[in-house]
Amino acid sequence: MDVNRALRNAAATGTVNLGYKETLAAIETKKAKLVVLADNAPAEIVGNIETATRAHKVPVYRYGGKNTELGPACGRPYSVAVLSIVDAGDSDVLQLAKGA
Repeated sequence: MDVNRALRNAAATGTVNLGYKETLAAIETKKAKLVVLADNAPAEIVGNIETATRAHKVPVYRYGGKNTELGPACGRPYSVAVLSIVDAGDSDVLQLAKGA
């Protein structure tokens, strides 16, 4: 699977929450189906997200690139350290949860 294409498709056709606060809220309200963390996400963010995802049983996928690559992979012109997939839309991005 082309991860970048799947993320871009999910962002275009589904519901994706970008950023730490929105992702944490989606996890805590049990809306997040998958969380994606950039390879260079700050340790504090990673720790808090991993604690929340374990508590709410949400899979986490470690994106193999930096935050400056994750944002454009979602079709955004800025860096993104963490995002959550609420609705995958026409994307097969939730397949990443199987490997998480």
